[in-house]
Amino acid sequence: MDLIAIGRISKPIGTRGGMKIFPLTDDNLRFAELKSVWIGKDTKEAERRNINLVQADARQVIVNLEGVQTPEEVNKLKDKYLFIPKEQAVELQAGNYFIDDLIGCEVITEENEKIGIVSDLLKLPANDMWVVRNGSKEFLVPAVKSIIREVDVKMKRITIKAIEGLLE
Repeated sequence: MDLIAIGRISKPIGTRGGMKIFPLTDDNLRFAELKSVWIGKDTKEAERRNINLVQADARQVIVNLEGVQTPEEVNKLKDKYLFIPKEQAVELQAGNYFIDDLIGCEVITEENEKIGIVSDLLKLPANDMWVVRNGSKEFLVPAVKSIIREVDVKMKRITIKAIEGLLE
């Protein structure tokens, strides 16, 4: 089964196994529709868990999972991801991508110079930043139209405009 990450367990909330979720989606309310998720550090180790309760609004997501009843049990799951089957993913608008589709993409300049591989994504108030690694070097690439020229998730390649100071 092909799974995609939609959130990461952040911390315990309350005393009855509630957990705050860091959403990896633009629509927090999509969590309210879920009956189960897969939990794990990655898709290979993910285990299916039923959802007992979801409290979601524009600001936060809190989830209670079946079998998780204490803050200590939540702490054991901290930093693990919530996955869903890819076929349950919401339809994306043009120019939007799933994080899982971007991770592992090769980043090159318009001049075909290899910059590195996308290893992570940071959600910041102004715009997302893509973390691009090349050996021990790390670059932060703003996910804005003036820099991102082309994204080809099938070929796992992203072309950027290397503006002055971006790759230093």
